[in-house]
Amino acid sequence: MPFSFLKTANETEEDLVVQNTAERYLSKDSLQALLERLFPTQKDFNIRNRSEQWVFTAPREVTEAELRYCTDQQGCVRILETRHVASTPSELSFCDQQINSLEALIQHIDSADNSLYACRLISICQPNSWRPLQTDQAMLDLIVEKHNISPSLWDIASCFYPRGLDLEGAFCVPYTESRAGSRIEISYTIRYPEYKLKGKEWVIRQTGIYHQYDTATHQSVWLLFNPNDQSQVQARAEESLRESQLEVEADPLWIHRLLFATYLPGWRHYLLSLESQLLPIKGLVETAFINETLRAGYDNLLALNTLQNRFLQIPTILASATEAIDGLGGTLPEISPGSAVSQELKNFRRQCATYSRNASHQQHRAEVTSRLLADTLSFREQVMTREQNKNIFQLNKSGVFLTSLGLIYLPSSFVSTFFGMNFFDLDQVNNRIVGTSMIWIFVVSSIILTAVTFLFYYGLLYRDGSFSRNLVPKVQIPQDWTFQTLKRQLTFTGGTETELEESRSQ
Repeated sequence: MPFSFLKTANETEEDLVVQNTAERYLSKDSLQALLERLFPTQKDFNIRNRSEQWVFTAPREVTEAELRYCTDQQGCVRILETRHVASTPSELSFCDQQINSLEALIQHIDSADNSLYACRLISICQPNSWRPLQTDQAMLDLIVEKHNISPSLWDIASCFYPRGLDLEGAFCVPYTESRAGSRIEISYTIRYPEYKLKGKEWVIRQTGIYHQYDTATHQSVWLLFNPNDQSQVQARAEESLRESQLEVEADPLWIHRLLFATYLPGWRHYLLSLESQLLPIKGLVETAFINETLRAGYDNLLALNTLQNRFLQIPTILASATEAIDGLGGTLPEISPGSAVSQELKNFRRQCATYSRNASHQQHRAEVTSRLLADTLSFREQVMTREQNKNIFQLNKSGVFLTSLGLIYLPSSFVSTFFGMNFFDLDQVNNRIVGTSMIWIFVVSSIILTAVTFLFYYGLLYRDGSFSRNLVPKVQIPQDWTFQTLKRQLTFTGGTETELEESRSQ
């Protein structure tokens, strides 16, 4: 479920429900409009954003289907095609039609001039990357039936499902090729980076393509699955079909070349963006001194881990693109013998290899920097621990000195307290202090008591282990307890007393 709710008591009339939703492409205005439509008598829903989730209050729980109304759009299919003119078959005309219902799709496909198309591009989009396709099952079934499409299409369509997490972030449907008579069918998906101007961030999107080419009639049918209706390849394909119809018809692999030419260069800019995040942290780590205050901390360590994960998925994604390019290169001689497209496909493959090597290199740099930062933080803690140990050592020396002074002065102080001032007297005639002849008792008593105190103190130090153990309370441990029994006790999470008795008997 993309949202949760908690019922709270309202001080006015009724209980309200506090909900939070993790819909990624939900705006505050669209959520406000939805809530006003569901609850006309209420205007204030206390909508706020916390931890990238919308939190709001409503008289009842808003269901997932109602919430999806804000982000889902009406199902539609866009068909772009070039047709041979009936009067002059050598000429081509362009047709662009937006179809929003199954009836309109049936009418278009069953029209009298339907078989006159040379190239047909069927574009199916998502409202956004995390929502399902805008077409429904019936419309897609009709397209499959009317064009005799193989089941490989469903592998492509299955990648465009609703999600709340970044699932299958590096998965691509592999290049698939099938043949039936004069028809050759090709299908695969690719992933690529795209910069979002709205969020000013890079995201990884996916596009799927199905291509059916008839070697007898030279007709091509393309199904293009886009993450949104504003995709770059969609716009460039429309421009080519409008202005270069003859070139498109002469090149059966036109849409594939257009796809890779549009999205492969984005990897360089994406890698540059990630490297621009890596280098400042790398500079902080490499210029750090252990005995000085570190300018890099654990937050930089987390950032490096995120960069490592992003670099790590790039070679996997590009490996799938390379497989698709190799597959197209193997099919090319049968579709278009002697075509110069082969060299362009080789160039695409070299680009994939270059970007993959660069990503592996940057991932290694991020890993080395992360390890260096972790070691630096560890060494810094060791330096701080050593400084603390030095301070503790000085304190211990001071404590030993004070203890020694106490051992010397305390016995004399005790003796003087015990005997008082009887060993001394004031000569009032001469105005001076005089000692009695019995003062030797004070001196001898102080020396003896000091010696006894020193002996007792050092005796305790030498016998500290046994003396301390005698002070520790005794714990009665059953003799049948073993290490395995204790381990079983610590890891025991359930069961009966029988299981515990069995463990004791082992």
